[in-house]
Amino acid sequence: MAARDAEIGLSRRDFLLRTGWVVAGSTVLASCSWLPALPTFSQPDLDDGLLWVQALADGRIRFFCPKAEMGQGIKTGLALIVAEELGVPLEAVEVVAPDTSQISPVMLTVGSMSMQQCFEPLSRAAAVLRETLRERARQLSPGEANSVRDARGGFTLPDGRHLSYGELVGGEPSVVAPDRELAERAPRRYAQEGVDEFRAIGRSATPVDAVAIVTGRETYSSDVVVPGMRHGRVVHAPRLGAGLGRVDDRAARAVPGVDTVLVDEADARVGVVAADPFALERAVTALVIEWRGGEERGQEDLARELDVERARERDDFEHTHVSDGDPEAAAASATHRLAARYDTALMAHAAMEPRAGVVSVTPDGVEVWTGTQDPWYMRALVARLTGHPDDRVLVHNHRMGGAFGGRKRCQATLEAAWLSAATRRPVRVQWTREDEFRGNFFQPPFSHHIDAGVDSEGRVSHWLHDFTAGPIIFDSVTIPEGLLWLSDLVGDVGTTRGADPPYSISDRRIRFSDVRLPMVTGAWRGLGAAPNTTAVEIAMDELAELAGLDPIEFRLRNLAPEQARLAAVLREVAALSGWGIPTPEGVGRGVACSVYHETFVAIVMEVVREPTSDAIRPVRAWCAHDCGLVISPDQVKAQIEGNIAWGCSMALYEQMTLRNGELTSDNFDSYPVLRQPFAPDVEISLIQNSSLPPTGVGEAAIAPAPAAVANAVSAATGRRVRRLPIARERVAG
Repeated sequence: MAARDAEIGLSRRDFLLRTGWVVAGSTVLASCSWLPALPTFSQPDLDDGLLWVQALADGRIRFFCPKAEMGQGIKTGLALIVAEELGVPLEAVEVVAPDTSQISPVMLTVGSMSMQQCFEPLSRAAAVLRETLRERARQLSPGEANSVRDARGGFTLPDGRHLSYGELVGGEPSVVAPDRELAERAPRRYAQEGVDEFRAIGRSATPVDAVAIVTGRETYSSDVVVPGMRHGRVVHAPRLGAGLGRVDDRAARAVPGVDTVLVDEADARVGVVAADPFALERAVTALVIEWRGGEERGQEDLARELDVERARERDDFEHTHVSDGDPEAAAASATHRLAARYDTALMAHAAMEPRAGVVSVTPDGVEVWTGTQDPWYMRALVARLTGHPDDRVLVHNHRMGGAFGGRKRCQATLEAAWLSAATRRPVRVQWTREDEFRGNFFQPPFSHHIDAGVDSEGRVSHWLHDFTAGPIIFDSVTIPEGLLWLSDLVGDVGTTRGADPPYSISDRRIRFSDVRLPMVTGAWRGLGAAPNTTAVEIAMDELAELAGLDPIEFRLRNLAPEQARLAAVLREVAALSGWGIPTPEGVGRGVACSVYHETFVAIVMEVVREPTSDAIRPVRAWCAHDCGLVISPDQVKAQIEGNIAWGCSMALYEQMTLRNGELTSDNFDSYPVLRQPFAPDVEISLIQNSSLPPTGVGEAAIAPAPAAVANAVSAATGRRVRRLPIARERVAG
């Protein structure tokens, strides 16, 4: 493991030293501070997994959760795998949110990939720990290899005695970690057994942190208090791209309790540090700042830059995503032909918790308390900002109240690092709700044109799909400025997510341009999956209507042969919703489906058009969902419900607005989201495929949800919806 230890900067020996095992020696951590800071993409393997689990002397199992918790329930889901392999109740698994010194770097928590990535190494590692403890039990009762049988929380010996894990740990060292040599034998994994044999997986479970959350004992980054901590705020230009002009900070400096005011002309920002948040607020209000230059573009300019029709007129698309057959020639065989435009808006993450960070910079190193989807990326960013090597920066990561792609970096933490480095004191920066809306990056608008047709047999004859949007993965903050030109040549894989229809279309072409916009665009829940699936699934509904076919029948007829699981969820949601039954006037039902990272989803949405106001209100939703092995059904259903609610919100309400270079949507009064009284009732059918590994849940259902709403509104009103959000005056609430 020596080469791997040097690569990841954390040895197994170092890990055990930091987490309870008494060992001699130490390992010097590698420093890579000369490299540009980039998000973490290390895929976890067995060697990583072996560092995640330990048996404790009190009989509990300690689990260092490698993924960030932001409400998706990954701590509970992964802990259930540990409980299954070791035959203990979930309550016996101590789930730890590790700091960056305690485990090896693991890919940032994004893309509904945590369960998919961690299931294999974690289940194997937990199985190895079980067998490591079994070996200890065998030493106490020599006999046949299979003579030590599993028991709850331990083993039963041939003479009938029960040995608990705690008894097997005993004495010193105080923890037992999996034996690496035993891992080579590939012990049996109970998490891969049939569903009837599971004791933890697939059963209802109280989330591991539920009690702490409802009693207020859960620690978020905004709850952190350290000795000597000061409070900071950084003021940025209200207009995108504006520079710093004149600053009069005399009144701010005169406020009692203010430590310092920092003016950074290069990055166009002014920082204030004070003894308490009240003095801080008074000082910020007292600042007199003149901003110069910046963007003058507004909403109309943004729409023009991303107008897919203008790009089509010039035949100007940067990338060809898919090109199969001869779609233009195949169009001649179409009995019916569709040519339509579909648009979605600029959108914010609108997370419940405004971000915060605490940073303490000293000559010896840096300590960071934050909430991020990628603590190792934050470690590298803080290291470069403060001039310390990576191994001198320790990041404590906390639970987040929502992230949705918006927290791979925590800007409040980076601001705290700047202020702490300047003052040599611990500094806490708490963003306001307005900071959240204006200071984060955004989901770019999408503008689509789809030219498609149906032949005489009700099959899609051709598919010509052009669209424009902004970059999502290769955003201008994450990618170093000198490499932006290279990323622009490649084409953004986040922008294209969901653009490939799951249907059997032999003649198709998909082109796109990822245009850099005045604001920073980046990852948003599901990346491009919701905007792209919206265009695809509304177009499929329109094609079904042209062909005179039922929308579900039309989709089933056109599914690619390898999409048997998608066909199954379509049939299931049709049965679940009673699809095809007559609906009263003003009531409409719509369907949409998608494949997201090997998770198969179909949704039927029912909406009502209020007869007096013509307003639209979603009332019911049905979802059939296949994510392979369902680890924690309650958590899966909660994620589906959240995705459907957000899909309704995206379809009906959400839109950031730009005026003269300023983002005018800065709180929930100007950026409305779906409220509880207007959320639909949701019924869910989980298709348990226990023979398959688990796949992602956190983002899968948001892909088809907005399209299902749009198609339902079209059915209720008789007017085809092609632009989201639907006009707010037509939305109830």
